[in-house]
Amino acid sequence: MTTQESIKGHKNPSILDLRRELGVVRMTGKYIVGFRQSYLSVLRGAAKAVILASNCPSRLRTMMEIAARASGVQVIYADIDSRELGKAVGKPFWVSTLSVIDPGNSSILGGQD
Repeated sequence: MTTQESIKGHKNPSILDLRRELGVVRMTGKYIVGFRQSYLSVLRGAAKAVILASNCPSRLRTMMEIAARASGVQVIYADIDSRELGKAVGKPFWVSTLSVIDPGNSSILGGQD
């Protein structure tokens, strides 16, 4: 986990950039919250990127990384915890794993598409 993918190609995207991009995804794109559904979306090839909260359990993080690597899905390690990640997408609960299905008008994939 020494390498971190970022929103705009920088090693450490700012938290405000992540929150802003997640707000754009929330309004114009499609996303899935929760480990199980995100994991299945990665395995099915529907996910374009997966965002992991800083306090995501290591077992779930490892499983998601393996699935993402096998499917060629970008993994973004957020510098915010699951409570803040949930707030960023407008959910009243904690979100440790989020998969981006359609980024909409967001540049969360770093210009890839």
